[in-house]
Amino acid sequence: MPTPFCASGNGSRLCVVHDMGGAVHCQAGGAALVLTVRTVHNVQPDASTLANQPVVSIVIPTCNRLLLLRRCIEAVRAHVTLDKEVIVVDGASADGTGAWLAGQSGLRVITESAREGPVRAFDKGFRAASGTYLCWLNDDTYPLPGAVQAAVDMIERPDLADVGLVAFYHDFDRERNRLDDVWHEGRRFSVYNVRGYPYANFGLMRRELLVRLGYLDLRYRFAAWDPDLSLKVQLEAGLKVAGCRRAFIVHDELMDARKEADLAHLEADNALLFEKWKLPPRDSYPDPGPAYRAFLRQRGLC
Repeated sequence: MPTPFCASGNGSRLCVVHDMGGAVHCQAGGAALVLTVRTVHNVQPDASTLANQPVVSIVIPTCNRLLLLRRCIEAVRAHVTLDKEVIVVDGASADGTGAWLAGQSGLRVITESAREGPVRAFDKGFRAASGTYLCWLNDDTYPLPGAVQAAVDMIERPDLADVGLVAFYHDFDRERNRLDDVWHEGRRFSVYNVRGYPYANFGLMRRELLVRLGYLDLRYRFAAWDPDLSLKVQLEAGLKVAGCRRAFIVHDELMDARKEADLAHLEADNALLFEKWKLPPRDSYPDPGPAYRAFLRQRGLC
């Protein structure tokens, strides 16, 4: 196994979605484009969508969190000034989310007939995306002003061509596995590592790289897909994962009935991650922080 990280315009766009039987589900719901899908496997942007390619596709899964979703989307609209498409994957919400989304302009909506969990929701959104870059958010998050622009600026730097995934710093209050901190407006934002490897809880990457990596591993149900993707970038593509110290995401980490039900899959998801990548036992590897921060200094990132 390679060693861990070391120092060395917004209009709605058409999306056609096929189900397992080959049927196409595409209906207009108010001002938003609403898509009902039963499977992820053939979700792809069509040629007309790619012809009007936005800079970034922002994927947001949701289920029964209308107030939080509205806050997230309002922040994206206010704080992301790049040409973007916002893709919402609704897990069959019963709290009015569908009706609200149908009345919104500038959104692309994928509506599941039954909730299939966050990993499949993200994968559906990624496969439907048409942007040069992909970015993901939870419905209980929101980006601070300039966050997405800063991440795009970073990944486009010629001297950072070996960076495949830019991690946003977020305000998750956990000490273990913390890799680096930035204090911003009196609040601590951090990026984390998984057994010595940097990973992105929320990130931005080139869409073509995710296509090349085969999208997400759908054996995960709730958790571990984001460190898994970060490990794919590092161990399969041979690229780095690095945080942008000017890109901040606020994350509530809301614990509701939906989240509690999802947590039932946490242990199995983590076990799959550790076995798949043969990750070292906890606390058996050197602290990756010094090498990570040395890399940031060498590249002028801090």
